Amino acid sequence: MRVIPSSALTAAVLLALPFCLAGPVGAGEIRTTDLAGNQIVLPKPAERIVALPAPSAPTVIAADRSADRLVGMHQTVGEVAKDGLLGRLFPRLNRLPASLLSAGKSAFMPNVEAIAALEPDLVLQRGELGPQVVSPLADAGLKTALVVYGDEETTRRNIRLMADLTGHPERAQALIGWRDEVLGRIRRPDGAAGKAPTVLFLSRLAGHLVVTGKGTPTDFAIAAAGGRNLAAGRSGSITVTAEQIMIWDPEVILLNSADRDLQPADIHNDPLLSGTAAAKAGRVYKVPVGAFRWEPPNAENPLLWLWLARLFHPDANGYDMRAEVRRGLGLIYGGEPTDAEIGRLLLADVNKGALNYDRIVGP
Repeated sequence: MRVIPSSALTAAVLLALPFCLAGPVGAGEIRTTDLAGNQIVLPKPAERIVALPAPSAPTVIAADRSADRLVGMHQTVGEVAKDGLLGRLFPRLNRLPASLLSAGKSAFMPNVEAIAALEPDLVLQRGELGPQVVSPLADAGLKTALVVYGDEETTRRNIRLMADLTGHPERAQALIGWRDEVLGRIRRPDGAAGKAPTVLFLSRLAGHLVVTGKGTPTDFAIAAAGGRNLAAGRSGSITVTAEQIMIWDPEVILLNSADRDLQPADIHNDPLLSGTAAAKAGRVYKVPVGAFRWEPPNAENPLLWLWLARLFHPDANGYDMRAEVRRGLGLIYGGEPTDAEIGRLLLADVNKGALNYDRIVGP
């Protein structure tokens, strides 16, 4: 299936995009700039890509509507693809090397020998983690483009970069145009009935509770959907105690999709967290996983915005979430989930009994 944005939407997106010289130049040559400001020149669109940052692999796939250019990826992508929608749509992912990082001072220290053995013509790496994770690649003569995790504009720049590197700048227009369309459709009603609920996005890391602050895709999603992130006073990820969460007393608690051992029952059974307004009202929700996870910076983020807007303001946002998932994933990847897959990825069983969740997942 091929989804083409309307001419009106395309025109609006083109007007919104900043002028740049990125994209195909000459006889297949690619010239673009990565998110660290480095100029990337390729004789043709990259054909053998190692994507070390986890969101980069599904973003490459979204840009190319194919996994054929990937020769290596982060192990998280392999875990999500296994027995999931991403692996069904792109079976190649189930066979790709995904152990390409070495133990070191950073979780993204590259295993240069393993990466070089794949003979990539391009390696994607985290740019904000410093030269310690980039220099080994450059020293080995591996052409590297840097991506950065950050706010919504940074995510859009990442999408444009992947589209340029794969020779499909028009795909960035389609994907970013959909983001704008979704943001334009979400309603955040005014007045007491439309009051923004207070929200915490909760993870568990090394036995500690972690919340997500400003400057992140999750913070943007909460605000876009009409919520108020209680941790927005600080940046990035913040370790907190259950006592601090009790003081904040969020009206909604969202649980990181990546933490399999963090479930709504853990909040309801906790002697402290069960006393939060969110737990008392049944507003504790596990975030779904689509083809890929919805929280990290990637092309599927608008599905998180739509899902949250239905949770926060269900009367104002009456769209069919199942239809939105089908349409969105079709636009991104060129293949649609089945009805059964949509039910599973929306976590109907995990979130069963949570406030308004039956209205979210539908029949």
